[in-house]
Amino acid sequence: MSATIRQGEVDLAQLVGRIRREFPDLAFAQATWNDTGEDHAVVLLDDRWVFRFPRTPQAAALGAAERRLLAALGAASPLAVPRYDHVSRAGDFGGYRMIAGQPLTEAAFAALPRVAQERVLGQIGDFLRVLHALPPELVAGGPDAEGAAGFANRYAERRQSLSGALGPDLLGVADRFYQALPSAVATRREAVIHRDFSEDHILLHPREGRLAGVIDFTDAALGDPAFDFASLWAHGRWAPERAARTYGAGAGAADMLARSLWWFTRYRVDQVWWSVSGVRAYDVPRIRRELEGLFATLGV
Repeated sequence: MSATIRQGEVDLAQLVGRIRREFPDLAFAQATWNDTGEDHAVVLLDDRWVFRFPRTPQAAALGAAERRLLAALGAASPLAVPRYDHVSRAGDFGGYRMIAGQPLTEAAFAALPRVAQERVLGQIGDFLRVLHALPPELVAGGPDAEGAAGFANRYAERRQSLSGALGPDLLGVADRFYQALPSAVATRREAVIHRDFSEDHILLHPREGRLAGVIDFTDAALGDPAFDFASLWAHGRWAPERAARTYGAGAGAADMLARSLWWFTRYRVDQVWWSVSGVRAYDVPRIRRELEGLFATLGV
């Protein structure tokens, strides 16, 4: 089992050595690394192979469940997903052929012509329909989905650190938001969800105005399907609505989209936290202004 690999403390030479020892026939000339992921340190070989090293024994233990899910999803998915061709003997790290693409950031989506935006959202709806229809047993042994109460507890732990960035008035509204969150997103609907379906993990083809694939299924679990629609609100209300039409939510679409807006608002608060904690850099003043509107829309 791998030792803990903390962010900012990645030893690239050591990880490359592990790859060479496990897979001596794998030829490559250059290795680089990506240290931004919370669960995995990533080593890129010749921009052709992606090797993911879990940061903790807990993350490593989830590897088998993720690969089992990907094997089933890959056979049905309309979008490319990782296929692990190389897995260490201990099963604690592995590699797959890189899916060429760029993260579907807010700026990248906004730069697309409308016809391409429509195409991308339709692809997302098609992909989520397939993912959410997978048998629940595929995520057995994987992580438990963190529910709204868990997010509320996490907010309480981070509240003091968030106070400076949000200010006293917005912090008070955030308090009410997290008090209301569990009842606002309560649902009996449950499906296999990606659970981290955000810009980092949705890849846009570099030239063709379409999606190239979806990556990082470490957090996949049973949960609210609305959770996977949350990040689409960053592109405007029409985006999740467009994806939901292709998804085929039917009579439940309005309720699902309403829950997804609550989940998206939670995501925006998390982005503030990531910024103040130094994990990632976001435009906190812009997010604050957006949160004011989101809280007002939700009536908290």
